[in-house]
Amino acid sequence: MSGASREAVELIERARALLPVLRKRSPKTIADRSVPAETIADFQDAGFFRVLQPKRFGGLALDFPVFADLVRELAHGCASSAWVYAVMGELGWVMAMFPEEGQAEVWSDPSAIGCAAVDPAGRAERAPGGFRLTGQWRFVSGSDHAQWVMVTAPADDEIRQFLVKRSELATIDDWFVLGLIGTGSRTLRADRLFVPDRRTITQRGMLEGNAPGAAVHPDYTTCRAPRRYLTAFSLSPVILGLAERALAITVEGTARKIAAGQPPADLDLLQLRIGEAAAEIETARHIFEGCMAEAVARLEVRDAIGDLDIQRSRMIGAFMVRIARSAIDRICQASGSGWLFDQSPLQVIYRDAVAGATHRAMNFDIHAKAYARGLGIGPG
Repeated sequence: MSGASREAVELIERARALLPVLRKRSPKTIADRSVPAETIADFQDAGFFRVLQPKRFGGLALDFPVFADLVRELAHGCASSAWVYAVMGELGWVMAMFPEEGQAEVWSDPSAIGCAAVDPAGRAERAPGGFRLTGQWRFVSGSDHAQWVMVTAPADDEIRQFLVKRSELATIDDWFVLGLIGTGSRTLRADRLFVPDRRTITQRGMLEGNAPGAAVHPDYTTCRAPRRYLTAFSLSPVILGLAERALAITVEGTARKIAAGQPPADLDLLQLRIGEAAAEIETARHIFEGCMAEAVARLEVRDAIGDLDIQRSRMIGAFMVRIARSAIDRICQASGSGWLFDQSPLQVIYRDAVAGATHRAMNFDIHAKAYARGLGIGPG
């Protein structure tokens, strides 16, 4: 974090101090299929949820790369905990896009946190003073601990975002999965739930960075950013952090064996595979840091960010995930059969990386094709 502010450096130091605790809690996180309440409390105490929260409502309003780097760092301890933080920490920015009255309601408790279901589902019908919301929303990571949930639904021939109280949504316990088990990404349900106008915005306004909150926080550059320009690096740092952690585990384990006079029989091949994985991880790290620096610079000068810029950001973010995943696969294949056992941290890393990379935001093929179309290669 070259050139990072004092606040940013302190936040990363707090994250690193928590890594042993997160690793110790990892088995419980997996067994309970939920991040422990103690971990959420630790994140609150460390100020992590305030990073993207606007200053007017008790937050720090720091640059997006500070948040993204925290996600990456926390993944060194527990990927499920990092993933939940990524979703809930980002909601500090997203909730700041809503009308001022809605934000005041949400942050009447400045420690309030939210989660989100971004894929459109269900339906919203216009009612006096708001909407009636009905439907089911899948993959709602962090819903065990949120006070608010942003859901997405079609309404009035457009897609809208709705902030609803978590207590007003029913839970369908369907999160039985291969990896990221502790995210508790269960399905939530609403039945004709009333949502007032102060807690809804259009999806278009959110994506373009011109939702009502942009005027509420004119000095907060992230609030006017097109959302998808930045969110290519919201969840993807989890995969980068996992790759870094996998490399560290393998290097440390191999060094111990060599020091004990028990070098691996195929040491030459292992050296090559570790070198290849390290090169992939270093490349992914440069992509991450370079894209984040570029984003901050462009937002600070109010540079116009168009569709092609967004497509490029999403493509590069997905490519970063592709090569980080490749590094994890390479490390596991080279490390022998020991990683297959349930107690191996490499097995957990592998499963979490496989699960995380299924997210549409990390699908390189989709985003590469969209970017090519943006360049004029074929119909749009």
